[in-house]
Amino acid sequence: MRAPLAFRVFVCLSMLTACSDDPESPADGGQDATPVADATSGPDTIAADSSPSDSSPSDSSPSDSSPSDSSPGDDDTAVDLDTVVAPEVSTGAFEVGAVPDSEPDFAPYFEKHVEVFGLNVFGTAGVPDEDLLHASAVLAQYLDNDEDGVPDDLAILDALQSGSGGPASMVMFATEWEIESSGIFESNLGDRALQDLYATETHPDGSSANKGFDATLEEVLHLVTHHGWAKAYPLDFDENPGSSLTDAMDVARGGQFMSIPASYPPGAWYHYDDDTCTYDCMATEYVYWALTSLLGAQSYPGRCESIEHEWELCTPEAVQTQDTAITTLLQESGYTLPTVLPDGTYEPTF
Repeated sequence: MRAPLAFRVFVCLSMLTACSDDPESPADGGQDATPVADATSGPDTIAADSSPSDSSPSDSSPSDSSPSDSSPGDDDTAVDLDTVVAPEVSTGAFEVGAVPDSEPDFAPYFEKHVEVFGLNVFGTAGVPDEDLLHASAVLAQYLDNDEDGVPDDLAILDALQSGSGGPASMVMFATEWEIESSGIFESNLGDRALQDLYATETHPDGSSANKGFDATLEEVLHLVTHHGWAKAYPLDFDENPGSSLTDAMDVARGGQFMSIPASYPPGAWYHYDDDTCTYDCMATEYVYWALTSLLGAQSYPGRCESIEHEWELCTPEAVQTQDTAITTLLQESGYTLPTVLPDGTYEPTF
């Protein structure tokens, strides 16, 4: 697994090459953990001032309101959702075009482009159109999970559209080597909300024991949660200590570890061991593991065994039984979050 691109640009010595996707061993040591409830605890481990059950919908949750009535956390500036651009997508989905004139800073690195609800999916010449369209459709399905042609939560869309410097963007390269040699890390794109994805890890036919996991499901979700959920609803989805999300993560890890510990406590079921990943990066990975497991992405033959060193709850039933805090947040807190796993066949009905 790898962190969102911004983490690896600015945290990992400003270079992707300083980060490892799958380190061979955990860090030699780590910061002492802040005690939390027993790792088998349920939703009562979520802080009272940020939990779905204790905070009113007007604070951070749209449970009783339409998207136009929803608002971010109290410390954010209110957004006029009437101004949010939510273009409808025609049946037949997307077309691959050239990099638009409105995004000139991407032109030196990419030749292909797809627009999804005002967001960007860029690709180099070496990325097959099929892969670029697959990533675009998965992005659309995460945002418009009921496929009615309109994003499910306009506050999340607004957060993604209004990032620093321009809308959030997926950046696709043919291989990891291509991104490392592209020069993009020395560019002026460092302030943009970006997430990378490689053609070599993109599987439009889906995940399988033979081909492996379709990383599109992970990397696209990182863009949506890190730059969308966390910004739109910080009380619950902020990736720093104190949100409902990170309170749940601290229970799953057996403590509040600001860096990778030498070993995780017995009973922890989330034990991320990449020491280049900061606390907020670990939260990004945690919500990915939890949501995709709840949606059934992690339980195909052989997958559970291959990921158990990092994440033990590979089935919906395992998450619902063991990690009740994250289950409550993702499925019972009133947010319009994905309930169907994207499959790359976005076919909106109007």
